[in-house]
Amino acid sequence: MSNENYVNHYVEILTSTMTDAVIRNISLQANGKISESVIAEQQSKIDKLNSEVKSYTDNLNGTNEQYRNTIESLQNTVNELSGMKAEYENIKHQANHVDTFRSELIKERELHQQTRNDYELKIKELNEKIDYLQLTPAKRKKIDDSKLTPTIEVTEGTPTLFNIDTTIKDGGSF
Repeated sequence: MSNENYVNHYVEILTSTMTDAVIRNISLQANGKISESVIAEQQSKIDKLNSEVKSYTDNLNGTNEQYRNTIESLQNTVNELSGMKAEYENIKHQANHVDTFRSELIKERELHQQTRNDYELKIKELNEKIDYLQLTPAKRKKIDDSKLTPTIEVTEGTPTLFNIDTTIKDGGSF
């Protein structure tokens, strides 16, 4: 019986060992298949996320290029406006000079007109004096006598009489 016992134990151990090995093998194969499917699933997610990252990166690069173009355009506009501002300030300065020149010209015209009026008055007075001096002495005396007639001057509402020249002449003229 010992042999039989030995063989029974041997078969029992062998069976349990084989069962353990088969179960381990099946378990490992199942784990391998699950790992492969998880890895494949994760790889597809990684590929999808990589494509999204690439899309976002390309989009970001395009947006950055648009921003650079916009910034460059704005800088050009600012430069143009700065030039226009400088031109405006220059024209404004020139306009102030023109206004100053215009006002000086108006003053000079007024002075010229005043001088002209003064000269015309002097010419008129001198012409009258020339006309007076060209008169005969008798006519001059009549004019002088008419200048000596009394005039009315109003002061504080009351008229008064007085002579312009109260000198007495002896009747002769030379």
